[in-house]
Amino acid sequence: MFRRTLKTFASTLVLAMTALTLKASAVVLPAHQQVTIAVNEGEPAVVATAVALLENDLQRTLNAPVRMSTHNAQIIIGTFQGAGAKLLEPTGIDLSWLSSRTEGFVLAATHDGRLVIAGSDAVGTAYGIMELTRLLGVSPWEWWADAEPEAKSELRLPDGFVSRQAPNIRYRGIQLSDTEWGLQIWANSTYEPGTPYYIGSKTATRLFELMLRLRANLFWPPVSENANAFFLTDECRELAKTYGVIYGNGVAQPLPAPLLQPLMCEDDGFGYICHFPTNDEADRIGGNGIFYHVSYRGAPHDYLWLGTASPFLMYQQLTEAYYRGAYRLWVLDVGDIKPCEYQLSLFMDMAWNRNAVEQLSIGRHIEEFIAANVGRDIARLSSIYLKEHYHLSFQRKPEHLACTRTNEPAGFTGWSAVRDLPWSEKRIRHRLGRYDQLQRNVRWIADSVRRVHPRRYDAFYQLVEYPILAAAAQNEKYLLAQLARHGKAYLASDNVQSTWKRSDEAHNRVQSLTLQYNSRRGGKWEGMLSSNPAALTVFQPVPHYQNVAPLAPEIPNIAVFYGASYHASSFSGSSVLDPVLGLGASIRAMPVPKDCNITYKFTHNFAKAQTVEVEIHMLPTHTIEAQQRLSVTLDGGQPQVFTYDTEVGSETWKQNVLQNYAVIIAHLPVTRPTGTHELKLSALDEGVVVDEVFVRKNINNVIER
Repeated sequence: MFRRTLKTFASTLVLAMTALTLKASAVVLPAHQQVTIAVNEGEPAVVATAVALLENDLQRTLNAPVRMSTHNAQIIIGTFQGAGAKLLEPTGIDLSWLSSRTEGFVLAATHDGRLVIAGSDAVGTAYGIMELTRLLGVSPWEWWADAEPEAKSELRLPDGFVSRQAPNIRYRGIQLSDTEWGLQIWANSTYEPGTPYYIGSKTATRLFELMLRLRANLFWPPVSENANAFFLTDECRELAKTYGVIYGNGVAQPLPAPLLQPLMCEDDGFGYICHFPTNDEADRIGGNGIFYHVSYRGAPHDYLWLGTASPFLMYQQLTEAYYRGAYRLWVLDVGDIKPCEYQLSLFMDMAWNRNAVEQLSIGRHIEEFIAANVGRDIARLSSIYLKEHYHLSFQRKPEHLACTRTNEPAGFTGWSAVRDLPWSEKRIRHRLGRYDQLQRNVRWIADSVRRVHPRRYDAFYQLVEYPILAAAAQNEKYLLAQLARHGKAYLASDNVQSTWKRSDEAHNRVQSLTLQYNSRRGGKWEGMLSSNPAALTVFQPVPHYQNVAPLAPEIPNIAVFYGASYHASSFSGSSVLDPVLGLGASIRAMPVPKDCNITYKFTHNFAKAQTVEVEIHMLPTHTIEAQQRLSVTLDGGQPQVFTYDTEVGSETWKQNVLQNYAVIIAHLPVTRPTGTHELKLSALDEGVVVDEVFVRKNINNVIER
């Protein structure tokens, strides 16, 4: 996927879990039996915080009470070369690996069946403790997504067990934003009513616990917070320290002085990074960082509702930036946290061990996320449905179905009115059919979860059922309305009026789904989810009116290819081309490194045509070098070169990010009228990603005879 031109530092940063072959006894913690833990009293507060969480998690999973003692301890916890050195030394575990790490840890079984948790520093020790809670089956989202852990008969770690881990990215952070439609309302009215702050200490404690469990160590307060914000108080800063969290002030000053500041690489709000480190910047002392959005308020339109940021695009863009030197600091704008749980988990897992995520693949990572939070037995199917949800939302987010705009500059009027999507009737009906099937599948599996995992159904509803069913309802609302205003009925048994009624019912279904979300668990999340963030047009009922203009026509194609159409293509160049499975509208988008090319083959008789039209959909990525160019050639003819990079804020950029593709249209001369043809696409610059290719007759250029 990318040029493998890493410097020597990369091999030391990419750290995966390894295992040693040792002759030792298995570590066994039976249920209903006391667990003895040894921790030096001189350990910093973050270790005490993690131990307290472990004690609670042992009680919940094994029903095991905890005794703190150095005598006959089953779990020995300490910071290497720190407060725990005296406890760790007699265990006989080689901990020299930790001497060159920051925030690293080792979990290892001793020869006599005890478990050692050692950190390179106090935060590393805390992360090692949290790793044990994961092995117990406790998800980082156990509270925030109601992912209740299952009771276990025992925890057994095999003979010679050892896990060594340390982060790829030194600073791994989150920023909250636009909390006034969710987190702030929920905190004030439900979780800690009466607090003098917009978001108080009780909420902050839950937030910092989540960060510790996710191995995030940097917090940026909401940009909209004012002097009445708890996050800006000394009390909150001290609380953060007990969870291993440090404060930053945002993109302008991401880390506390005097630490050296990276130069930040920020995305455009829609997941496409605007600037990648140059060769000179990659070597700068302060390093480079990434600020990335999975929730966004701004032009051309907000997306604050369902957490539909593509994990496949996240992976491709973050990996591109990582290989180009942005590895010191990563911060994710996560909006209200909910419902971006999966994106936050993916981001932090990549920041911790990007190589492990790459080896797993994003599809499997989604599956493992569902397995950890809902159940292994329904994880495979749930991940398939979530991938379909992300795919459909990549083609058009639920917030962008009305074709309205927000935050436009003065002079841009009329963008509050609902418009047609530029889709043919066939495409509309096909998309509705996919959502019909998706809803049936999700409702079926929801019934299974209620029967098999009743305690985890709330997690399933929040992480899978609500986002998929709400997105489906929003699509029905707008696509059925578009058919109806053009005088089209949805089903053969329908008429225009019943199709309008279906659209209205879909709007009401969004409201009822959201009400159910907020009322579950006795109203635990009341106020957290809004079906109408910022009171935008797209969330209102669709006005009934008639449109006499025809729907967009269906354009016939001679051939259709995807970036990775292996059945009809060949790849060449100095680098290995590696697709990100699931990327793009085609789910087969192909990153093409500089000086590499893709050749597609097809058979067609052009008869009298002088030229052929080729429409190419590229991911609307931003330049890595001075330009972003693609060369297009048919049958060895003269190449045509196209530049498709855009300026953020321009009208072309706005269209590109709403539809998630940039368009190249080439009119190529026909030099071989019959037989097999070869269409060659060549990347002239870095950052090129080919998604879909459509070959069509050019009806305006036919030889008259």
